[in-house]
Amino acid sequence: MAKDKKKQTVNIKKSVKDVIEIAAYDENARCFLMKDGTYMNLLKIQSKDLVNSSEDEIEYDKLKFAKLYKVYSEDIKIIPMNFPCNTAEQQQYLEYKLSKTKNEIYKTVLQEKQDELVWLAKNDTTREYYLMFFGSDTEKIAKNELTIKTCLSSGKNGLIESLSDEKKKNIIERLTNKCIITG
Repeated sequence: MAKDKKKQTVNIKKSVKDVIEIAAYDENARCFLMKDGTYMNLLKIQSKDLVNSSEDEIEYDKLKFAKLYKVYSEDIKIIPMNFPCNTAEQQQYLEYKLSKTKNEIYKTVLQEKQDELVWLAKNDTTREYYLMFFGSDTEKIAKNELTIKTCLSSGKNGLIESLSDEKKKNIIERLTNKCIITG
C-alpha cells in the first residue's frame, strides 16, 4: 500500500509569485498592493503586562477592542510572531565595561550578566502582535487605518502604533519565508 501512495504523488511546480497574494508595496500609500487590486496594511499592537496591570486597565483595553469590533466591518487579522531576543547592544556595552574595569569582583559580576544575555539571545524569543487590515483602494485603507487608530489609540497608553515601511516589509518577508531565523 505504501508503494501505491508513492506512485500517486503529483509534482506541483509553483513559483513564489503564484502562491503569495501580495503583488507589490505601494510607497505612496505606504501599504501593500494585492494581486486582486485590493490593499493591505499592518499596525503593531502594543503588548502590555497583564499580570501587573490593574483590572480597570485590562477592562478598559478589552472595551477598546470591543468597540473596534463593533465599529469596524472590514476584514481584520491579528498575527502573533516570535522573534529571537536581541541583546547585542547590551552585550556590547558589557564588553566595553569589562575591558575598562580593573576591579575583579566587578568583572565577575559583569561576566555573569553577559553570560545571561548570551543565553537569552540563544534560547529566548520576543512575541510581537500585528494587526493586518484590508481595503478596496488607498482611500479605503486610509479610512480603515483611521478607524482602527481612533478605537485603539485612545486613553493614557494606546494599544496600536504605526510601523515603518522597512518593518512592514520585514514582517511580510518573515510571514512568507518561515525558515528565516533572524528578526
